[in-house]
Amino acid sequence: MKHNTHIYIAAKAIEFMRDSVDNLKTLSGDNAASKSKTKTKLRAVDLQRLLRYHQYAAVEASWAPDDVLNDKSLFHTFKLFTDAEFPDAQKYARETHERNGKKYYRIKGGGGLPYKVDHLARVISDITKLRAYNDHFGQKQIMYLYLMISHYVSDAHVPMHCDIRDDPPSATDDTKPLPATRYYSETLHGRIEDLWDQACTPAAVAENVFVADTFEDYEKETSLTPQTRFSLNNKQDLALICPRSIGDRDMMEFMVDICVKSKERSLKLFPMEKPTEWNQNDFPALTREIFADSISDLISIYLWMWGD
Repeated sequence: MKHNTHIYIAAKAIEFMRDSVDNLKTLSGDNAASKSKTKTKLRAVDLQRLLRYHQYAAVEASWAPDDVLNDKSLFHTFKLFTDAEFPDAQKYARETHERNGKKYYRIKGGGGLPYKVDHLARVISDITKLRAYNDHFGQKQIMYLYLMISHYVSDAHVPMHCDIRDDPPSATDDTKPLPATRYYSETLHGRIEDLWDQACTPAAVAENVFVADTFEDYEKETSLTPQTRFSLNNKQDLALICPRSIGDRDMMEFMVDICVKSKERSLKLFPMEKPTEWNQNDFPALTREIFADSISDLISIYLWMWGD
């Protein structure tokens, strides 16, 4: 995702944090118990207050992984392929993840995004706990890390970040399965992320998420803007934001699940037989799902890191 999109999603996660707890789900998708919702909402109120106070840092922190850390090739992707796309291509796989009887193979060198989020979330959680016993960690530093991890969580929801077909092999590349016709044009990745940025920026500026003249100034809303806009005053928007309760040992699997879902969306967006002829008809609906899930799952991880 582009700069403004990352900022917008981080801001929306803060805005919806408290109220979205009424929609809290278990990892299996069932409604969480009332007792769990009540307990979680108390935590959400405190965390939301802190994040709102430090939200100004989202402009820098949500972009730091690209601009400062520059760890894109290692930790912003989780490139997957399936037997249906590349039969008998398991030799290219570094690892296998099975969901609902279907196998998803991570390509060698395909990025370790879930590992990064799992590790970083646990470090942030530990720092939050340590702060109760010493003054070595300031709240400003901790909140910056909260806002920074939003970048990785949002990237996991980008279909192209979780699809090997986004990275066509060169003529001499023998590290990726063939045929090359199963891959799509690399330019589509940037084009789609540009469409998201152009769509959500006018909404973000109108809501004072950031100042327009600081960034690329997209003055007019696009046809896609309604799919990226989420208002806490809109009951239909709120119903789409459904955080999940993550167990202490479930963070890694939670992130892999997100990447697998992104891979499945990529198969819808870039049809297997003609991947370069991307599915523009379903793109608006997929955009709505991607933004809603990005906000929901970021809230889930924020609440997990904040602890009990």
